[in-house]
Amino acid sequence: MRDLIRQIVQGYQSLELKGQDEGFVVFSGEDPDTRQDILIKVLPRLLEENPQIEARFRGLADTIRQLNHPNIASIEKVGDQAGLPYIVTRAIEKAQPLAAKLDQPWAVDTAADIVMQVGQALDYAYQQGLSHGDLTPDHVMVGEDGQVEVTDFGMAELQTLVGGQVKEASSPYLAPERVAGQPADARADVYSMAALLYSLLAKRQPRLLQGKVVPPSRFNPEVSPEMDKVILKGLATDPADRYPDAKAFLAALGSVVIKPMPSEASAEDRGSQCPRCGASNQTGRFCRKCGQALEKPPVKRSAPPVPPRPESILDEPIQVTKIDVKDLDVGREAAQPLETGKGVEVQETSFAEPLAVATGEMAAHFPEPLAMPQVDVPGDMPLIDVEATLAMPEPPPMPTIDWAELAPEMPEVPTIEDIPLAGEED
Repeated sequence: MRDLIRQIVQGYQSLELKGQDEGFVVFSGEDPDTRQDILIKVLPRLLEENPQIEARFRGLADTIRQLNHPNIASIEKVGDQAGLPYIVTRAIEKAQPLAAKLDQPWAVDTAADIVMQVGQALDYAYQQGLSHGDLTPDHVMVGEDGQVEVTDFGMAELQTLVGGQVKEASSPYLAPERVAGQPADARADVYSMAALLYSLLAKRQPRLLQGKVVPPSRFNPEVSPEMDKVILKGLATDPADRYPDAKAFLAALGSVVIKPMPSEASAEDRGSQCPRCGASNQTGRFCRKCGQALEKPPVKRSAPPVPPRPESILDEPIQVTKIDVKDLDVGREAAQPLETGKGVEVQETSFAEPLAVATGEMAAHFPEPLAMPQVDVPGDMPLIDVEATLAMPEPPPMPTIDWAELAPEMPEVPTIEDIPLAGEED
């Protein structure tokens, strides 16, 4: 067995044993002719020396080699070495398996786009007479640009030819009939596609509650009821209750993901026509009727609306308040409203009005307010002649006072000679 494996891989460079994956021994290396990185998967079980099994293997190998689709990993070589089957595929650069991205948040339309690309690969393989039969997140490679490539087409049937077992029965991505050992078919792949979409949207594997799958909207409120119906039908336990193939699943999925264009849109904005079934008014990346990939029409970008030019402030009406003032001299109105500018609007303003006590229904329970008294300013207030002079009486004459007569006589002041000295006698 080791010698056969050595003979298979000896023509490649930079060989490295990657391990064992689902019963296949996996090597990485480089093709010396194309300088492309490759993966070599060897099934360490010999084909039986049976003409029917050998014929089935040859037909399967030819079908796998003819697969040519942008969503299917490129197949370099399929064959056997003395009855030991192997397959050589081109390594996918700058891509990761979907299994490594299940925990990240996925928008509904993005998750649907991933699964739709998977469905495109499956639908193409069905046309070649080949089902996948072992579709799991490990077999879906997602590139940095969002491009999806499905790997390991035909591996499940190769294992069946050599008496191998399918993936462990605990896998939530395999249909129940596949776990029971039945051969792969299109309905089994539909189950796997629905399980993949469920995991992307709910961030968990499909769960059963009282024998029924819990809708993904229970874990993701952005999932619509229509999307729930599509996924749950794809996950039906009975294959007869599922969609018949990937094309039918894609059509149902596209109808709930892609929003129709508004009816008032112009003819050139209504979407494209499906190149396969001819359905018109298609938007998005896939046909809502048959699931075929669409060529995106160029997006028409209309010029931003021009805001209306504001009117000049000179064109706005000028509000003039009219104030009536009584002329105190002649008792006539002397108000002359100012009327300048363009579009003058005269508005009378009252400075004293009766104040309503209540409004609405309550106003009916209150009497009408008393009228404001009319005040005649010139009649009620005497006029004052500001030019009249006041008549003042003449002041009395000031009396003349002779202070010398009124003052008392001053005593005579003694002189020094009149004052006796101490010790002198009179």
